[in-house]
Amino acid sequence: MFNPLPPDRCPGVLRPHLAADGALLRIRVPGGRIGRRGLAALSRIAADFGDGDLHLTSRGNVQIRGISTTPEGEIPNDLSDSVAAAGFLPSFAHERVRNIVASPLSGIVGGRMDVRPVVAALDRALCADPRLAELPGRFLFGLDDGRADLAEMPCDLGARAVDGESAQLRVGALPGPVVAREEIASALTALALRFLDLRADLWNVRRLPGKGRELLDGAEFPESSGDTGETGGPDAEKRRRNGRHGILPVSDSEAAVAGSVPLGILTPALQRALLDSAGHGSETIVLTPWRGAVVAPLGADRAERAAASLAAAGLVLDPDSPWSRVSACVGSPGCSRSRGDTRSRAADLVRRLETTDVRDDGLPVHVAGCERACGAPHTPHTRILIGSST
Repeated sequence: MFNPLPPDRCPGVLRPHLAADGALLRIRVPGGRIGRRGLAALSRIAADFGDGDLHLTSRGNVQIRGISTTPEGEIPNDLSDSVAAAGFLPSFAHERVRNIVASPLSGIVGGRMDVRPVVAALDRALCADPRLAELPGRFLFGLDDGRADLAEMPCDLGARAVDGESAQLRVGALPGPVVAREEIASALTALALRFLDLRADLWNVRRLPGKGRELLDGAEFPESSGDTGETGGPDAEKRRRNGRHGILPVSDSEAAVAGSVPLGILTPALQRALLDSAGHGSETIVLTPWRGAVVAPLGADRAERAAASLAAAGLVLDPDSPWSRVSACVGSPGCSRSRGDTRSRAADLVRRLETTDVRDDGLPVHVAGCERACGAPHTPHTRILIGSST
């Protein structure tokens, strides 16, 4: 029977993608919580084996590009060994299925539930079941702490907090039953196993004939998690950006610093600034699904200095900066499919938007080198396709 879907080529560490600029590794970072030690390790690996940059994905994961390969197309053994030693490969069999996004500020400020322990529990549960290693590399779990910041993420399975002790399961776009916090991980893995029973060659829940109703045995559940998020229009987009940039008060004595990473590229300078800002205490670093970074908690007296240092290194703290909403795929010369240099086109667009005589609708803009538009935002946006007449 004809299969309209190509094979699952989603890259990982043990299965790199051979791009035009060398091999590419994708390293899963469940919930985006990388920490200082993890970032330092990946920074060293990128410098030793790749182009020196850490490339953020729209799922809060990290890619290392520009890796030299052997004549047989293999990456150095020392590279995968280094990633494993840094703690990013708890299970070789499951490395490509540990796709978990979570509310980045959960447990720091706002939200109904601290989902950080749930992220850890779900990651352990995924790695503990040999069959779950069969999930497609694109299959995505989402854990929303109730603020609905993941409302437009195309998660296959997830949970959105109802209060501090319970959450409503999500199956694709459908609401599921409400379960206790300690049952979230087991409930989601049970649904994932059910998906494997039904999937045939399909990659995700939304491709099932019933859009996921099969996993719920056809049962319908009322929406119990309250606000589903403001999704459309420039006003909603501006509110989203305002909550993701700048110095965010945590308490009278603590704050978080959050911002966008231009084009999702953590340069060596920005890597060093994040490491310096996190210090050696209890501070952590979170990579966001919208290609940003958060450092928290910081003493209120340190937050201003950290913000200045991060801004000088390239982190965008101003929600009104065009860099907070302009993105691009990797483009030429890194991708052989691209029709042109998307990053230069994006930088030119930012320069134009920074002038006072240019006006647009305020929505995100994504510059793509081909119709696949890799890395495009999940929210409503304008797409610029290089080589297109429209």
